[in-house]
Amino acid sequence: MSVFSLNKNNSLKKTSDIDNVFKNGEKISSKLISLYYIKCEKKGRPRFAFTVGKKTHTLATTRNKLKRLMKESFRMNVKNYIKSDLTCNLVFVYFSSKQESFNKVEESMKSLLLSFKNQTQS
Repeated sequence: MSVFSLNKNNSLKKTSDIDNVFKNGEKISSKLISLYYIKCEKKGRPRFAFTVGKKTHTLATTRNKLKRLMKESFRMNVKNYIKSDLTCNLVFVYFSSKQESFNKVEESMKSLLLSFKNQTQS
Protein backbone atom coordinates (compact mmCIF):
# COMPACT_ATOMS: atom_id res chain seq x y z
CA MET A 1 0.00 0.00 0.00
CA SER A 2 1.28 3.45 -0.91
CA VAL A 3 2.16 6.07 1.68
CA PHE A 4 -0.06 8.52 -0.20
CA SER A 5 -3.12 6.30 -0.48
CA LEU A 6 -6.35 8.09 0.34
CA ASN A 7 -7.86 5.91 3.05
CA LYS A 8 -9.12 6.31 6.62
CA ASN A 9 -5.64 6.12 8.14
CA ASN A 10 -4.39 9.01 6.02
CA SER A 11 -7.40 11.29 6.25
CA LEU A 12 -7.27 14.36 8.43
CA LYS A 13 -10.54 14.37 10.39
CA LYS A 14 -10.05 16.02 13.78
CA THR A 15 -11.27 19.60 13.90
CA SER A 16 -8.35 20.54 16.16
CA ASP A 17 -5.82 19.18 13.65
CA ILE A 18 -7.46 21.01 10.74
CA ASP A 19 -7.65 24.25 12.74
CA ASN A 20 -3.97 23.87 13.60
CA VAL A 21 -3.09 23.60 9.90
CA PHE A 22 -5.07 26.77 9.09
CA LYS A 23 -3.72 28.78 12.05
CA ASN A 24 -0.07 27.73 12.14
CA GLY A 25 0.58 26.32 8.68
CA GLU A 26 1.69 27.82 5.42
CA LYS A 27 -0.36 28.43 2.29
CA ILE A 28 0.27 27.92 -1.42
CA SER A 29 -2.31 28.73 -4.10
CA SER A 30 -2.88 27.86 -7.74
CA LYS A 31 -5.70 28.94 -10.06
CA LEU A 32 -8.44 26.82 -8.47
CA ILE A 33 -7.01 25.21 -5.32
CA SER A 34 -5.18 26.37 -2.20
CA LEU A 35 -2.95 24.12 -0.13
CA TYR A 36 -2.48 24.66 3.59
CA TYR A 37 0.24 22.53 5.16
CA ILE A 38 2.13 22.11 8.39
CA LYS A 39 5.10 19.86 9.05
CA CYS A 40 4.71 17.39 11.91
CA GLU A 41 7.38 16.79 14.54
CA LYS A 42 6.64 13.11 15.10
CA LYS A 43 7.26 10.48 12.45
CA GLY A 44 4.23 9.04 10.75
CA ARG A 45 2.23 9.13 7.58
CA PRO A 46 1.17 12.30 5.83
CA ARG A 47 -2.50 13.09 6.35
CA PHE A 48 -4.83 14.84 3.91
CA ALA A 49 -8.13 16.70 3.82
CA PHE A 50 -10.05 17.99 0.78
CA THR A 51 -12.68 20.71 1.16
CA VAL A 52 -15.02 22.75 -1.00
CA GLY A 53 -16.79 25.82 0.38
CA LYS A 54 -20.50 25.68 1.07
CA LYS A 55 -20.92 29.35 0.22
CA THR A 56 -19.49 29.02 -3.27
CA HIS A 57 -21.10 25.64 -4.09
CA THR A 58 -24.45 25.24 -2.36
CA LEU A 59 -25.32 21.78 -3.70
CA ALA A 60 -23.74 18.86 -1.85
CA THR A 61 -23.52 16.87 -5.09
CA THR A 62 -21.38 19.59 -6.65
CA ARG A 63 -19.09 19.76 -3.62
CA ASN A 64 -18.71 15.97 -3.56
CA LYS A 65 -17.89 15.86 -7.27
CA LEU A 66 -15.23 18.55 -6.91
CA LYS A 67 -13.70 16.70 -3.95
CA ARG A 68 -13.60 13.48 -6.01
CA LEU A 69 -11.88 15.35 -8.84
CA MET A 70 -9.29 16.81 -6.46
CA LYS A 71 -8.65 13.43 -4.81
CA GLU A 72 -8.23 11.67 -8.13
CA SER A 73 -5.87 14.28 -9.56
CA PHE A 74 -3.88 14.18 -6.29
CA ARG A 75 -3.70 10.38 -6.35
CA MET A 76 -2.52 10.32 -9.96
CA ASN A 77 0.20 12.97 -9.55
CA VAL A 78 1.48 12.84 -5.98
CA LYS A 79 4.25 10.30 -6.59
CA ASN A 80 5.87 12.60 -9.16
CA TYR A 81 6.14 15.57 -6.79
CA ILE A 82 6.33 14.50 -3.14
CA LYS A 83 8.85 12.24 -1.38
CA SER A 84 7.46 9.26 0.54
CA ASP A 85 9.26 10.19 3.79
CA LEU A 86 7.23 13.38 4.18
CA THR A 87 5.41 13.81 7.50
CA CYS A 88 2.95 16.67 7.41
CA ASN A 89 -0.74 17.52 7.34
CA LEU A 90 -2.14 18.84 4.06
CA VAL A 91 -5.51 20.53 3.51
CA PHE A 92 -6.62 21.19 -0.08
CA VAL A 93 -9.29 23.87 -0.48
CA TYR A 94 -11.17 24.37 -3.75
CA PHE A 95 -11.96 28.09 -3.85
CA SER A 96 -13.18 28.78 -7.40
CA SER A 97 -16.86 29.63 -7.71
CA LYS A 98 -17.16 27.71 -11.00
CA GLN A 99 -17.33 23.95 -11.40
CA GLU A 100 -14.34 23.13 -13.60
CA SER A 101 -13.51 20.04 -15.66
CA PHE A 102 -11.13 17.32 -14.51
CA ASN A 103 -8.39 18.56 -16.85
CA LYS A 104 -8.39 22.04 -15.30
CA VAL A 105 -8.49 20.64 -11.75
CA GLU A 106 -5.59 18.31 -12.57
CA GLU A 107 -3.57 21.14 -14.12
CA SER A 108 -4.14 23.25 -11.02
CA MET A 109 -3.22 20.33 -8.73
CA LYS A 110 0.01 19.69 -10.66
CA SER A 111 1.12 23.31 -10.37
CA LEU A 112 0.23 23.28 -6.67
CA LEU A 113 2.20 20.09 -5.99
CA LEU A 114 5.18 21.47 -7.93
CA SER A 115 5.14 24.64 -5.82
CA PHE A 116 4.87 22.53 -2.68
CA LYS A 117 7.83 20.40 -3.78
CA ASN A 118 9.94 23.50 -4.42
CA GLN A 119 9.08 25.02 -1.04
CA THR A 120 9.71 21.89 1.00
CA GLN A 121 13.06 21.14 -0.64
CA SER A 122 14.54 24.52 0.19
